[in-house]
Amino acid sequence: MQRLPLKASFLMFLAVLLSGCASQPEALSPEEAFTRNVLFTIPLDSAGSPSQVSSSFAATGQSTGSQNLIQAVLKFHGLTKVSQFSLQTLNVEAVVADIGPEKELQDVVNALSRDQRVESVQTVKPFKLMAYNDPYFELQATVNGDHIDAIHRSSTGKNVTVGIIDTGVDRQHPELVDRIVYTRNLVTHDQEAFDMDEHGTAVAGIIASAANNDVGIVGVAPDVQLMVFKACHQEASTRRTSCDSVSIIKALGDVLVQQPDILNLSLSGPADGVIARLLHRAYEQGMILVAAVDESVGEQGSFPANLPEVIPVGTAISELEDVGWALRAPGTDMLTTAPGSTYGFKSGSSIASAYVSGIVALMKEREPGLSADQARDYLKTTSRSDDSNRAVVDMCAALRETAGTQVQCGPMPAIAQSAP
Repeated sequence: MQRLPLKASFLMFLAVLLSGCASQPEALSPEEAFTRNVLFTIPLDSAGSPSQVSSSFAATGQSTGSQNLIQAVLKFHGLTKVSQFSLQTLNVEAVVADIGPEKELQDVVNALSRDQRVESVQTVKPFKLMAYNDPYFELQATVNGDHIDAIHRSSTGKNVTVGIIDTGVDRQHPELVDRIVYTRNLVTHDQEAFDMDEHGTAVAGIIASAANNDVGIVGVAPDVQLMVFKACHQEASTRRTSCDSVSIIKALGDVLVQQPDILNLSLSGPADGVIARLLHRAYEQGMILVAAVDESVGEQGSFPANLPEVIPVGTAISELEDVGWALRAPGTDMLTTAPGSTYGFKSGSSIASAYVSGIVALMKEREPGLSADQARDYLKTTSRSDDSNRAVVDMCAALRETAGTQVQCGPMPAIAQSAP
């Protein structure tokens, strides 16, 4: 047998290597992934049962049967796997797959939906983020107007945990450093960033900024514990924030393991079946879910705020039609925390949602057995009318509906000063 010259052998090896690399899917930006990726689920078999995997959102590789089935589905439909993870609470394995440049996304979705091996299939969808000794307290017109200093005599959110699905949060901010008890980054392409993300830091500050620490501001519930699940990323150049349904699904899987008392979702996007199922499971576990209304599309079209298990919140000044289910809360020019241990004014239903999550935390401290339905009823039945006759949440009145000691509303009594 004639042997090839060394140079020819090397060139042949290089050609084979390059051809193998070419078969891999090209790296996609998050925006491109929306048009080229699908997410499908298959049922877990006994080898992937929850008893063998401790996390609701877990690494895969536990079940040979599941892996073989996934490979068969990918091969049959000509797809390339991008990522894979288990959702133990739904008893499914989730797979994100690249459809390739030649196929139409909807055609692939239709084909997978007809495949009896596939439990569910969907596209990847875009989401968007919607007086103490603290020196800036006087600038907090809303919480100051609610006489929150008096309310905090009755409740501060102690022994209550609030989960936040958002961007990252400045974990070293003096207002938040002692409040954050758990963090996780579920954004695969943004693993380095966390502490310099603006949106999540602002949301966390509204809920939980420390009181009487001689700096900054006061949160609605300054003694809560925070769990931060980063499912959204912030672009360094434009400061624009965005999310996708895959990272939110992963975050919700971890939420179901960590089980905070309250979950704040200051985000909105297209309806998503897996997200809806995970939120329903959280509701069944007793979690109180609060979500921002996307005021650009209206109440009924805003997901997940329009789910029956969720408390929907818009801003007090919005022009939303009153259909009887969305709450309104302060959300305009609210002073809150910003990355780098700083502060800034923020507006939007994201902020209003965080404000209501803080109120629910105050209610939960007073009534530990408070259910999601009770919280919604208390907030709705005690709402007050503003100057434009819009119903806005009334923090003190809502707290009065809960069990516990009497809540004092109104200004703090003056402290008598001795004569010099």
